[in-house]
Formats: sequence, structure tokens, C-alpha cells
Amino acid sequence: MGRQPCCEKVGLKRGPWTIEEDNKLMNFILNNGIQCWRLVPKLAGLMRCGKSCRLRWINYLRPDLKRGALTDAEEDMIIDLHSRLGNRWSKIAAHFPGRTDNEIKNYWNTRIKKKMKLKGLDPTTHKPLMEPRTQDFLTNTQELMHHADQNLEFKETFSIPTLKDYDQMQQKREEEEQEQEGSLVCVSNQDRNLDDSCIKNLDMGSSVMFQNKESLGSFTMDSYQNLNLMDNPFFWDCFTGLEDSFP
Repeated sequence: MGRQPCCEKVGLKRGPWTIEEDNKLMNFILNNGIQCWRLVPKLAGLMRCGKSCRLRWINYLRPDLKRGALTDAEEDMIIDLHSRLGNRWSKIAAHFPGRTDNEIKNYWNTRIKKKMKLKGLDPTTHKPLMEPRTQDFLTNTQELMHHADQNLEFKETFSIPTLKDYDQMQQKREEEEQEQEGSLVCVSNQDRNLDDSCIKNLDMGSSVMFQNKESLGSFTMDSYQNLNLMDNPFFWDCFTGLEDSFP
């Protein structure tokens, strides 16, 4: 079961408080004290919620309430307490007699937070603000350190390359490109030499077998069976175009 509401909130008045309502609440509390905030509205003759009466009394009507702007010393003290306590405004307000936690919270959000950002400080951590890239780098580094502490066999190093390292990388890349170009030239030269040797073999084969028309007339396959020319891939190419040589 949840907490029982302070009232049914049926037919209750909402909105800003009037001077008459403030006087009724002050007179009742000063004369009778505070026993139960749920009974205060009925006993004081107010059509208000008990929570609304409590907040009105604490933040605006109590006699020991300190009014006026916060001093520079109080502002510095709030910053120091916030760095240790965080957003625990009630505990921070306990160090300022007469100041409410709501007042200090509003002052922090409207004044102090903006001043800290202008000074380059993070209002949450009270540390210097960092660029997004630096923040991402530190976050990744912290994650890697966390994995290393858990012995997850995950090793990674970050290093920012210097200008010298960049020049070395550029020089290495140029050398690799030159080596690739040299290898292409060698392959083209080998292909050219192979073509020259093929043409030379064809010329030699044709000059050996068919030096004149008389040899063509007496040519038989049996006369060349002792030669190993038939195993030569260029042997059969020698017969190309021979029909023009016959009478």
C-alpha cells in the first residue's frame, strides 16, 4: 500500500495564495503550533491542501526565514557543498540558517550553473569541461582499463601519431607503389620476350622444313618421324598459309 494522501483534493482551492490566506495560516500556527499538517487547513479555515500549507509556511511565511539575495560567500559555500553532497538540497540548506532548500536549488539552476559553464567548469563534476573527442577518447580508455582489470584478454593501445610518423607512413606507401609499378614492368617485359621467342621459333621451324617449293613436293610425315618437332606447339602453326605456296 502506498502513502495515504493528505486530503481528497475535492473542492480545494489552487493557484497563488492571497494575503488573507497567508494571515490565517500564520495566526493559526503562531497561536497553536504545528501538530499535523493534514489537520491545519481545516482548523485554520482554509480550503487548501495540507501539503500546500506546509510548503507555504516553510518557504514564505515562517518568521526566521532569511530574505534577500545570496552573498558571494554563500555562493562559494554552495558550490563547495554541492561538490561533496551533489543535489541533496535539504542537507545543503541545513548549513544556511533561514534559507530553504527550494531557494538554494532555484539559485543553483538559474545563477550558479550558468556561471560555472562560462568559467569552463562542469556543474555536475566541478571539473574542467572537455571537447567531445577528448571525452570519447577518455571514455574508451576507461572501458579498456575496466576490461583489463577483469582479465578479459583484451589488449588495445592508443597512440597519437606524430608528424614524423606520418611522414614515414607516407614514404612507405610511396615505396610500395613503386614496387608494384616495377613488378608490372617486369611482367610486361617477360611477355614481350616470350612473344619474340615464339616468333623466332616459328621462323626457324619454317626455314628448317620448308626452304623451297621442291621440299614441299617431297614432304611426307614419315620423313620427319625421327624429329621431335611434332611435340612442339609451334610445329602445326607452320602449315598456316601454305596453300598459297602450292602450284
